[in-house]
Amino acid sequence: MLLRPRIDINANGPVSKSSSEVNEQMTEMASVLGFSMDSLATASMFEQHSSYLRMLDDSLSDEVSPSELNKKGVHIQSWATIIGKPGTLDDMVLNINTAFQSVGKLGIRTSNDGNVIRLTTNPDFSNPTFVQGDSIEAVARKIVDDAFGYNLDNYILLNSQESDTLVFTVEGEAVTLNQNEVENSESPTIDIEWVRKPGVQSGPETLKLSLETIVKEFQTATGFNTKFGYQVSSFVAKNELEPESLSVDFFSDFPIFTYVLVVLAVILAILVFAVGVRNIFKGKVEWRRSLAIFVLIASAFFGWREIFYADVFGDLLNREGLFMISLNNLLYGLVMGLYAAMAYISWEAFARSQKNGELELVDAFWQRKFFIKETGASLIHGFFIGGLLLGLFSFGIYLQDAFFMQNDSQFGYAEGSIRFKILTINMTAWSTVWLIGFGQIGFIYGFCRHWIKQKYISIAVSIIITALLITLLGRLVATPLEIWEDVLIFSVLALAVVFTYHKFGIVTVNTAWWVFVCVILMMPYIGSDSVEMASTWWVQGFLMAGIPIFGFVSYRYGLPVSEVGDYIPEYEERIAQHLRVEKEIEIARESQYKLMPVQPPVGEGFDVHGFFLPSFEVGGDYFDYVLSKDENGNATGLTMVVVDVSGKSMRAAMPAIFTSGLLLARMKEDAPEIALTKVNEPIYYRTDKRTFITCAMARYDLNSNMISVVNAGHCKPVLKRNGVADFIQTPEPRYPLGVKEDTVYNAQEFRLKKGDIFLLYSDGLPEAVNEQGERFGFEEVPRLLERIHTEKLSSNEIAQEIKRTVQKFSNYQLADDTTVICLKV
Repeated sequence: MLLRPRIDINANGPVSKSSSEVNEQMTEMASVLGFSMDSLATASMFEQHSSYLRMLDDSLSDEVSPSELNKKGVHIQSWATIIGKPGTLDDMVLNINTAFQSVGKLGIRTSNDGNVIRLTTNPDFSNPTFVQGDSIEAVARKIVDDAFGYNLDNYILLNSQESDTLVFTVEGEAVTLNQNEVENSESPTIDIEWVRKPGVQSGPETLKLSLETIVKEFQTATGFNTKFGYQVSSFVAKNELEPESLSVDFFSDFPIFTYVLVVLAVILAILVFAVGVRNIFKGKVEWRRSLAIFVLIASAFFGWREIFYADVFGDLLNREGLFMISLNNLLYGLVMGLYAAMAYISWEAFARSQKNGELELVDAFWQRKFFIKETGASLIHGFFIGGLLLGLFSFGIYLQDAFFMQNDSQFGYAEGSIRFKILTINMTAWSTVWLIGFGQIGFIYGFCRHWIKQKYISIAVSIIITALLITLLGRLVATPLEIWEDVLIFSVLALAVVFTYHKFGIVTVNTAWWVFVCVILMMPYIGSDSVEMASTWWVQGFLMAGIPIFGFVSYRYGLPVSEVGDYIPEYEERIAQHLRVEKEIEIARESQYKLMPVQPPVGEGFDVHGFFLPSFEVGGDYFDYVLSKDENGNATGLTMVVVDVSGKSMRAAMPAIFTSGLLLARMKEDAPEIALTKVNEPIYYRTDKRTFITCAMARYDLNSNMISVVNAGHCKPVLKRNGVADFIQTPEPRYPLGVKEDTVYNAQEFRLKKGDIFLLYSDGLPEAVNEQGERFGFEEVPRLLERIHTEKLSSNEIAQEIKRTVQKFSNYQLADDTTVICLKV
């Protein structure tokens, strides 16, 4: 505040009128200039002329401050107003000058104290002004005194002669005409100039008025009446060094360094979206928070722009223009809302993994727990750090002998032209804080800490990147400095906010930046005589004072955040639940594999091998083979079994494990038909009736070479002999296990010969599906066995060849569990 007179373009020159008051002034002026506003509309914007102020700094030997210039009424700020036909603007405009070129009849610029300093006409539209008078001097005095607000007693008319004659220019040539001669001329241009009297300190140094003679016909009750008068074609009230045009140019050429910053901002957006999308795919998203941020930020940007266009250009817009502007504003708001949501997702992911401070306060906030002791401390810290940021910024501007002005949007300074300033100022402040706090400071810090393991190096890189970003994005102020000079100033601010984030956390940083932004936005209204403008300062100041007050009360009487309870995000709960399920599935998988033989039995006269391929982590298939021995320990028989439970994963695995226990208890002693008959009854009573359990069991007698085969609804076994493979038919009944309570199974017996291949398998083999959706097929199983040169291969090698075939056919995406037992005699 001490430095403000030297660095703030608004110092001792607050916005003195609202846009509605300016428009009322235009209505009063119109009556003096001879036209009515009933069929016309206005659009007004307050502008700050940094180029003029910089030119004064460069030209004057004595150092001048914005405060001194505003006291003297120098035109470093003004209202730009256009008058045009309502409902004619059908395009999106970014400034008042573009709108004037499109639909404006008159362009009027008034100084901050309310006097007209510029008036221009648009040659594409008719000039509505018409002033009658007995003499040119009287007309000129009426216009300049009554309409434009100047006391011509303080000015000297250049080359003044008699009261009814003036020196002026007709088509560029200086001549002297009296009133009668003017009336008979063909619409000459009349230029009149005044200069300020010596000793008069206030007001512009020169006044220039250009008039054109015009004759108009008016219809009256008695007929047509012809009247002689003048149109105002232009007016300029300026000082010696003041440029003719005070129009603000938003599209001046950028230096190369600015393009570098733009590229950096694009890279930031790409990184934010990349990290955000990555966390979405990983499931690390609090969707309710992200949706809330998306809606709030999108609404803030859309709403602010809609309010701006409605307040400034609303009367001039037609339906097509209003629709195009609203559509553009909606798309802009949606993009910014999406960016803000992605920035929050990315920040939160980094903050949780790095256990950043004050994350628990953010969690409490989302749980609607605001009265927290630690939150109060963060608000107090943030409030005073915000003051520190303002001091550092002001001191940096002062050291570079520069000034700052408002630049709250892509329209330059727009808040002064909006009616609902308290609403829009806070919309601007909060949306900016969220984007800067989460999308720049917090995200950049987390990103650098994630990729750069050295803590202080990562902090240094964060400061550099943050300085470059806040120089370009979200600063809300403009300076006449070169971009690299701006970077120096904002580097100091970046140093402060990054260390604040490192020391405290995001709540403190956001509070500090909010204070910084709000004070900057309030500067144009401090000390204004306008009730609307002054109330903006007082109400916003009251809102700001609420932050430290609430902070002190919360710190004194609030609950500790530890008593709120630890917050676990939904996605972390889901991840933990998934991990528990995966662990349980892994345990089930290990248990299922332990129930199956690790090594096949070895004996004289046979070679056997089997495998199990689940389509999921666990499956519903089961296989086993055991040797039966006599009292001397000699092997007498080999029993083999393959079980297939309907369904997949855990739903099928548990019945498979239950069945395996029943079968294992009887495989060594009982014949296959007896074993299946005995286990059928408990399966019938203890399993779900919607579950089907098929089974094929075979017992090979090593002494007689006889094999007994029983099929309980399972795939037909295959026998390959002398190079020919075929299915083995088994006797009825062939019901799956547990379907009927009193089922008695029968066996098919036959003798195996040397070189025979006996195959048991589950339906995962014939039902394998390729990428074209074609099934392997049951009839293809014997053909597969025939194609394999089993004469020279062991049972293990035969089984592995079958495994490779089915995996290759299905592109390693099994449709069902696949189990095979291969016996070679």
